[in-house]
Amino acid sequence: MARVEILNPVATTVERSVKPAPRPRDLRGLTVGLYWNMKGGGDAALDRTEALLRERFPDTTFRRYTGSVGFIMRHATPEDADRIAAEVDAVVGTTAD
Repeated sequence: MARVEILNPVATTVERSVKPAPRPRDLRGLTVGLYWNMKGGGDAALDRTEALLRERFPDTTFRRYTGSVGFIMRHATPEDADRIAAEVDAVVGTTAD
């Protein structure tokens, strides 16, 4: 008699968690990174975020970032993340999903 074995074609999920960085108590005088992965609308959200934060914290400096990998959508490499972390005190990122 023939035997049929059914297998689940779904890969096992790899779960990884990263502890969030501590939040600054205040943004006055700090440098804030604005990260965009190039998805539609994310740049508009960051423009508005920067405008609102600038109103509230006028002496805050802002720097814009995109990832270095990809074409239509840009992904940040671990090296990108390390560079950004070394240059700013906090980051706001958008994915526009």
